[in-house]
Amino acid sequence: MKKLILFSFAMSMMLGSWAQITVTRNDMPNAGDSVLVSLTNTIGSLDATLTGANYAWDFSSLTYTSQQEIKFDNPFNFPTIYAILFNILNTSYGRENRNLTGLPVLNITAAYDFLKESNGSLKQVGAGYTIGGTPLPFMYTSSDVIYTFPMNYGNTDSSDYQFGLPIPTIGYYGEKGHRVNVVDGWGTLTLPYNSYQTLRVKSVITSTDTLYISALSFGSNIVRPTRVEYKWLTNGKQIPVLEIDANLLGTTATISNVSYQDIYHSGAGIAENNGNAFALQVFPNPSTDQLVVQYALTNPSPITITVSDMMGKVLTTSVEGVQTAGTHQKWMSTTDLHLAKGVYVITVQSAMAKEVKRWVVE
Repeated sequence: MKKLILFSFAMSMMLGSWAQITVTRNDMPNAGDSVLVSLTNTIGSLDATLTGANYAWDFSSLTYTSQQEIKFDNPFNFPTIYAILFNILNTSYGRENRNLTGLPVLNITAAYDFLKESNGSLKQVGAGYTIGGTPLPFMYTSSDVIYTFPMNYGNTDSSDYQFGLPIPTIGYYGEKGHRVNVVDGWGTLTLPYNSYQTLRVKSVITSTDTLYISALSFGSNIVRPTRVEYKWLTNGKQIPVLEIDANLLGTTATISNVSYQDIYHSGAGIAENNGNAFALQVFPNPSTDQLVVQYALTNPSPITITVSDMMGKVLTTSVEGVQTAGTHQKWMSTTDLHLAKGVYVITVQSAMAKEVKRWVVE
């Protein structure tokens, strides 16, 4: 009897550790969250299409080329014209879009996505482009449903999205597309520094751009290559722990982006806006107790200061509000923050730029 009980316990532990997970709204980001990812553009000889039930994906051989901090901000922290529109519409948060593949003729110098969460879905409901120096916010006339909740193995959903915006001195730009999401796998995903129980979502997006140039009295529809997104999601990690994006030309898939959640690598170089935007200094560094964060503003701006660990987890966020032009200092204490010895990341961010420094606690 004792052996039978032990066997039953062992089997229940094994089954529990390999059980399917369910992904819900609670596993998505909140305004103020920040996630560190490593980036590359190749998976070598690995095959992103392989999937199934109780599958073991081994991507432990991935090698980063750079790192990026993805920040989810309250719309109030964006330029005023965005803040007014997207707060009125009760948008959950905005994020910078660093993978924009729009047409070069538009001269898009900055882009933001605005998303809305509910218990039933995560949707992109709007965006904002800075074109020729002018910030242009716009709402989708039909939302892009990125995820439908609760998410379980075997789920399938689809959506049709569309947006359009007049562009001063240029004409008009718009896009319409169709997204199909299939939860086509569950199991264990192994990355270079961790393993996760995950759901795998495959998204196929077909889209067409519409461009009209007033000066030429000419317009055209441009069919984009089909995009495929392979995303591995787990509980409590805000964004996919691994995402592989590819473009399809015929039957040939070309990988365009690979991002995965990782530890902080001091030599990677964190991708950021305006890397020297604030002349940021942190001293003494290394430090044992107190640290001074010093930065300079050329114009009044709302400022947020965050401290993250090497895994990209935000440990504290300090919202400084709108600060005047000039030099500012923020004192921090390892005791108050309950920081152990190690390496941390200090981020100073406004609505338009940010700068990152390492902080070593001894």
